[in-house]
Amino acid sequence: MNSTKRPSGRTALLPLGAALLTLTLTACGGGETGQGKGRHETGGGDHDRRRPAGLGTVHEDRMPPYDPARPNPRDRTEGTLTVRPGERFTIAMRESASARLHWELSAPGPDRGITRPTGTSSYQTAQERELIGSSHTLYFTFEAAGTGTTRIVLTNRCGSDRKAGCYSPDLARSVTYPVTVR
Repeated sequence: MNSTKRPSGRTALLPLGAALLTLTLTACGGGETGQGKGRHETGGGDHDRRRPAGLGTVHEDRMPPYDPARPNPRDRTEGTLTVRPGERFTIAMRESASARLHWELSAPGPDRGITRPTGTSSYQTAQERELIGSSHTLYFTFEAAGTGTTRIVLTNRCGSDRKAGCYSPDLARSVTYPVTVR
């Protein structure tokens, strides 16, 4: 007969629980707490130091939190972005293949006499690069050309293009950003 003593169920699970807790805490990271609706300007933080240069003021999109009782609107309009002539500003959108978010600037775009698109760039953290199906931030950069008001409309291809392989009628379709240059 074997005389080795086996640990009780509770004792055996303790190291496993500690390992899972450590894994959970390191995988979740600090995260951002998107309090409030719509966009906000970024300020500081590790992510900001490594984002692409020349973005100007960055306004990060904040998708509404998921609530099965109240589905997110397919088309939403955010608060007005107010900028000065000559100012460069950026709208940061989260993209994710697994969440089927693929943002594009809608045609015909904003009034070029008021706001001109200057390009797009993206950023992905080291942790995001390691995860399959992970997201990244897509930056849409603009320059305020003249005074007036216009709209920037960003469209989610997966929620609007029925021919796209990722299409679903339940996905977000568009986000509109009114812009005032004064």
